Amino acid sequence: MSTETSIYTLLKSFATHQNSAIIQLNDFQDYIRRYAQKHANENTELIPFMGQSTDPLINEITLLASSHKIASTVDKAGNEVIFVVPFIVDKLAAKYKEIANNPTIPFPLSTDLSKKIPQEVIQKQAAAEFLTPLFEGKNTFDSETLFGLVMPREMPVILFPSSISVNLLLDISMNKIRQMLHKDEYHDYFLKKLKISNAGKEISVKNFFTQFITKPVDALETLKTSGDAFYFWSQLCFFIRQDYEKVKDYTAEDIAILQSVIITEIAISYFKNKSQQNAQRQAALKMLENHLSKPPYYFDHGTILKFTDTKGVPLIGQYSEEDLNNYLKEKTTKSESNELPELLTFKAYANEQRLYIEKAKVLQLIVRLCSDARETLKDKLTKEWYEIYQGFETVQEMSNQEAFELKLEQEVKTISPILFALLNSNFLSLVHYEARMAHDPAAEKISLFENGKLKPYSELLLLSRHEISTDARILLPFWYTTPILSWLVALFMRPSKKEKAKRQAERKRASRDTRNSDEENQTFKTPQKSGDRKKDLINAAKSLEDKMIPQGSTLDRELHSYEHQWNMLINKKLAADLTEDVNSLIRDYMRKTIRTMQGSSFTEERVRGLAETLAKTPSLQRIKDQEELTMYIQLYIIKIVKNLG
Repeated sequence: MSTETSIYTLLKSFATHQNSAIIQLNDFQDYIRRYAQKHANENTELIPFMGQSTDPLINEITLLASSHKIASTVDKAGNEVIFVVPFIVDKLAAKYKEIANNPTIPFPLSTDLSKKIPQEVIQKQAAAEFLTPLFEGKNTFDSETLFGLVMPREMPVILFPSSISVNLLLDISMNKIRQMLHKDEYHDYFLKKLKISNAGKEISVKNFFTQFITKPVDALETLKTSGDAFYFWSQLCFFIRQDYEKVKDYTAEDIAILQSVIITEIAISYFKNKSQQNAQRQAALKMLENHLSKPPYYFDHGTILKFTDTKGVPLIGQYSEEDLNNYLKEKTTKSESNELPELLTFKAYANEQRLYIEKAKVLQLIVRLCSDARETLKDKLTKEWYEIYQGFETVQEMSNQEAFELKLEQEVKTISPILFALLNSNFLSLVHYEARMAHDPAAEKISLFENGKLKPYSELLLLSRHEISTDARILLPFWYTTPILSWLVALFMRPSKKEKAKRQAERKRASRDTRNSDEENQTFKTPQKSGDRKKDLINAAKSLEDKMIPQGSTLDRELHSYEHQWNMLINKKLAADLTEDVNSLIRDYMRKTIRTMQGSSFTEERVRGLAETLAKTPSLQRIKDQEELTMYIQLYIIKIVKNLG
């Protein structure tokens, strides 16, 4: 125990013994001298106070006064007097508990203190500025501080000990208002005023008024969660204050009622704002949930931070980053009936960045990515094998199925890392099982497992090495496929072993360079302004293309993929006509919009807003798959702007 703490404790003990907050320094000096002589062996820090000198004690008193724990002054007789604030705080705390049981007792006022006690012991603060942080739970002061709540409208300052909770103060205020309304003349008068000002809502007003009067235990909790009743609370307090302010000479009871109304109004304002903020937060989190269910279905944390509402306002301002992290944590961990959480995480790309995807969208995304990867891989392998056949060479994957499967796996990892990551995720088998149990249509579109194991990539992508080999050979000149001619040509054109090794090394290097280039292109580059509006728009469109198109895919391929998701017509002629009608509508709309558009305003949020506006037009609302249609419109807008030049 420090010396300061020892003196402070002894001061409080001496004040309690004297039953007074006012202590003569000389009396306390004698007390502490006797105490030090008796307990110096137990507490050596008391040794300096054993002598006749008052300097050690005065030094400690000065330190305590600087922290507002006590105050000191010199009386008319020249004697130093100490005012022990904790003693006053304890007395007032007991007073508040007495008021809680008997609302007729007025609030303790600053004028109630003895004139001998200086006003400096009271830390005066504006009531609203002081109480609002307390309602938020922000209590940074100790429990032995005496505050003075400075009330508006020239109401007397209320003494408020820091050891009393703000909820007790509010409860007392509401009890005082309730007791006043229990009186017949006030009850009927204010109920009538509320009904008149809320014509058509008489039943709601009566229920609110009756609940406040008859259920004091629930009053405070009701105020915190009133919802629409905040308006009734505000009106009631306004009517009471308006009526009482007409009185010229206030009684102690009148002052207490007006102070109670002011305190209650501060609470109403706080809880109303908190309720509105919470409603806005919940709406923003709902909007976040909607974003996560839209294409491309997988998002990193940085992208989630950029989500906006329908007006283009960032959601991160409507909920805090802590709210977002808590939401993501709950959605990725909370599960019911031993099922997977609603939101799943996986890693892709070289940077091992965590991506989020809704469980319900996993199979849907795999179906689309498999379709995209099939077309890409078939074209790529056909060209590669054509060039190999041209050199009268072969590679192992042409004749060996295991080598072919390994080749497909390596290619998928390069051109579609998202697909590769999902196929190798630890949750895919459970997602597939749950989807089948729930009869999810997406589970019927693709069969991923056989005997508990992931099917070969050739089956997932519907790729046959024989078919690719045949397609590659068809592209060759006729003499490559005529046995005798091909043998004669091969004698002169077949490369040596050294050349074969060199070509194989070049192919591996080209594949590695492509893979590294794809990884580098994952970084989104901000478009530079050129000063030319058209060029700025084109640059912005190209930047959005880099950002929105998955790695290994192209703008046209994504358009083609999304088109087949929203345009489900079987008849090819009708399907083509529908696509052209949609494209024409987009072009006509953009022809007018582009005239006033700047490159700086051509952002992802702006494009999404344009797409959603178009998708909601009567002619397009009939299309069932609105999410896929909206994504298609966004990509088509980017294509239009990109091709302005």
